[in-house]
Amino acid sequence: MVATNIGRKIAIALAALAAIVAIVFLVPRFRGDRERRPSEAQRVSGETRSVTLHFGRAGADGFAAETREVPASQTFEGSVKTVVGELIAGSTDSKKVNVMPEGADLRQVFWVEDTQTLFLDFNRAFKDNHPGGSAGEYFTLGSVLKTISANFPQVAKVQFLVEGGTIESLAGHYAIDKPIDVKKWR
Repeated sequence: MVATNIGRKIAIALAALAAIVAIVFLVPRFRGDRERRPSEAQRVSGETRSVTLHFGRAGADGFAAETREVPASQTFEGSVKTVVGELIAGSTDSKKVNVMPEGADLRQVFWVEDTQTLFLDFNRAFKDNHPGGSAGEYFTLGSVLKTISANFPQVAKVQFLVEGGTIESLAGHYAIDKPIDVKKWR
C-alpha cells in the first residue's frame, strides 16, 4: 500500500514536471513567430531606437562600437531579437570585422526577470559554421555580450543555446554551458 502511494506520487510529480517543461519551451516558440514581423503600429509609425553594436576590429585588436537606428519593438524580447539580428547582419565599415558565423540566426529569446538572465537560442549554424580558434570564439561571444550589455542594462547574465539546448563551448575554448555574467566578461 505504501509503495503504491509513493509510486503514484512520483508519477504525478513527473507528469507535472513534463507539463511545466512543455509550457516553458512551447509557449515562447509560438510567441517568437509573431515577434519576427514588425507590428502594424511599428510599420505605420516608423518608430526607431538607437542601438550600439560591437564588432571585432581588423587585426583582432579589440572591439569597435557602431551605432545604428533600428525599428523599435513593443516587447523586450523583440528588441533583443532586432539588435542581435543587426549584429548578425554585420558591419558595413571595412575597419570592423563581422564575427558572427555564416548562416547564424537567433531563433528565440527568453528573458527570466527574477535572475536577470537572457537566453539566446541560436540555430545550428551558430556552432557548426563557426571558423574556430580561441580568438574567433572570443570575438563572437564578446561581440554578443558587449552588444547586449550596451543596449539592455537590466541583463546580468546571458545563456547561449543552440537549437534549444546548452552546449559546452562554441569552438572548444570558452565554456558557455552556464549563464555568463556580462559585466565580468573579459
